[in-house]
Amino acid sequence: MRPWDLDTSSAQMRHAMEDLQRAWQEVSESWQDQVSQQFSQQYLEPLIPVTKRTLDAISRMQDLTKKMQRDCES
Repeated sequence: MRPWDLDTSSAQMRHAMEDLQRAWQEVSESWQDQVSQQFSQQYLEPLIPVTKRTLDAISRMQDLTKKMQRDCES
């Protein structure tokens, strides 16, 4: 992985979020009380839009680093 290879980091983050959502789905089938609902609302639900914004920002940064590399090579 090159220092500016943000694709790998982005993929890792995306997979981690998918794993978390899958694990939560499994756990929430047997943990269905007020505490689980509060946990989901307080910690898990806010992660989804934050993760999406982060992945979007990483994608834009990757595009910029690729452009800078092309500009430096020409």
